[in-house]
Formats: sequence, structure tokens, C-alpha cells
Amino acid sequence: MAAPKRRTLADRNNDAISREDKPAIKEAAPVAPVVQEPAMLPTRETKTEAPKRAKPVGRPARTIDVTRVGIYLTPEQFINSKAAYLADWTNGGEANTFTNWIGEALTTHAKRSPKQRQKNAIQRPVRAEKRTGSSRSFNVPTEAVQKMRAAINEEHAIERWLSDSAWCGEALNAAIHAAQERNGGTLPTPPERLPNRLTR
Repeated sequence: MAAPKRRTLADRNNDAISREDKPAIKEAAPVAPVVQEPAMLPTRETKTEAPKRAKPVGRPARTIDVTRVGIYLTPEQFINSKAAYLADWTNGGEANTFTNWIGEALTTHAKRSPKQRQKNAIQRPVRAEKRTGSSRSFNVPTEAVQKMRAAINEEHAIERWLSDSAWCGEALNAAIHAAQERNGGTLPTPPERLPNRLTR
């Protein structure tokens, strides 16, 4: 095999000149690398949390429906009603508020027949000619008020036409008398202001 031909100086110069005539290859501008931003971590503002239960404001919501009832009571009736409520509680009654006791008194009176209620009213002391009492309002369970009004309508058949206030007064008198009998014929002396709720 023949040895390769040795290049002369002239050959090398010609090669250099020919390379200079060729246009220079333009290099592409460097492309900045795409940097992916890290996912935003939840902050105190963006963090999803379960909604917090709102704190109750003021008195708690009532668990039963109530209706306001106005009852005309003498000072003696009002004191005796409070005393009867305390006596019934002492003797195992379930009404732990004064208004619940009034509701029970109305419900019990409504269960009586119209003639039984009339007989009870006849035995009651006659109201004094001079008005010494005042009308007091109570938030009584609505169910008791509904039974009271149904009983008042029943009494129309025996020609008794009572207002809500008068009927409630008779119901409380009957409840006072019953509580006194259950307590051995006496009633306790109630405080001027009753507790909001009694507990055992």
C-alpha cells in the first residue's frame, strides 16, 4: 500500500484561504432554561380548615315553643303560686321553672270537665270589689295554652264565658289548693325572687 502524499506548504495555505471564504456559522443565542416555580405551600391565609362553630351569643335557644299569656293575679295569688311551685318541686314535681309549673297547672285544669271546673270556681273565694292585683305576663309552653283555649271553648256549652286571664286564675287557684294538700296542708314561704331554674 502506497504511503499518503505529503502535503506541501502551498496546499495548507490554499486550504486556509478556502475556509476563510465560507460564511461563519452563526451560533444560536443561548436560551434561558425554564425554571418551574415550586407549588405554593398553604399559608395561614390559604390553608383550608373546617369552619369553626360560632359561639352562642346571649341566651341559649329555647327547646320548646312558648306563648306569652297575661294573667291577672292578686298579691296573695302570686305569692301562693310561687309557694305551690316550690312545694310541688320538693315533693317530686318535674317542673323546674315557674313558667313550666304554670303550664302544668293549665294542662291539669284543662283535663277536667267543664262542670268540674265550674264547681271548683264556685268554691273559690269571691274576688274583692277593689282591684288589688295586677296583670303579669308569663311565657308558657304553647301546648298548654292550646289546651287552655280548647277548654275555654268547651265551657261555652254550659254558658261560661271566661277570658284567658280569668280561666288561668281559676287554674292556678286549683293548683295551689292541690299543692297545699300534697304538702300536708301548708305551703313554704317563697323568696321575693325565684331562681331561674331549680336543680336537684
